[in-house]
Amino acid sequence: MRIIICGLLVLLAGCSSRLPTEEEQNFSRIANPNALSEVAYIEDATGLQWVSPALTVAHYDTLMIDPVGVHPQAKNVAQVPAGVLDRVSLRLTQILHDELGKGIDIVDSSRPKAARLQVEISRASTDMEDLKITEVLPYGALIGATKALLGTRDRNVRLLVESQLLDSQSGEVLAERVSVLLAEDILENDTELLKYQQIKEIVDQFTQDIVHFIRLTVYEAEKNTKPRHLG
Repeated sequence: MRIIICGLLVLLAGCSSRLPTEEEQNFSRIANPNALSEVAYIEDATGLQWVSPALTVAHYDTLMIDPVGVHPQAKNVAQVPAGVLDRVSLRLTQILHDELGKGIDIVDSSRPKAARLQVEISRASTDMEDLKITEVLPYGALIGATKALLGTRDRNVRLLVESQLLDSQSGEVLAERVSVLLAEDILENDTELLKYQQIKEIVDQFTQDIVHFIRLTVYEAEKNTKPRHLG
């Protein structure tokens, strides 16, 4: 019996996380996918990131922030209305301006020594909630499987978010991050439509993922600026 239960744990327990899945990574249009490495800023805020080793703080002193985009394919998910994604985009844009403007001058056009932040919601998807331990037991597993077949199991919403920091004039990629805005158990079944108010708080929290991305990029640029001593 113990072996059966352990096997069910392995086979049935889910693993929803904010780390992009292999499928999501394959969908990503990041310029340097093979150079990305896992970076976690805080608990449950894990993503894949790359910062150019040639970037130094002397190169940039202002920042452009493009409106957060939504890829057309992200709007083709039945349970995630396009209008909700548009509101997420507007909210992310607003908070990024507010938060990043506290530490650097924000400009509205390209110019020398200006970096450019581009963020896009490139993919939306839903998946079933992770099985709870009580559902991995034989009787509970039967209930969980029945819910899945009937479409009544709670569902997670995942938004793949890609962030790029570019040179505002040349378009050279300076840093990139791929992460997931994850709303767990937010939908009650496979037909309920997502409402913006259901994820507003999660959107506000997720913005810090992008803010930390910029701050870590500045930190890496400062390290690249310091002279290295040999010996």
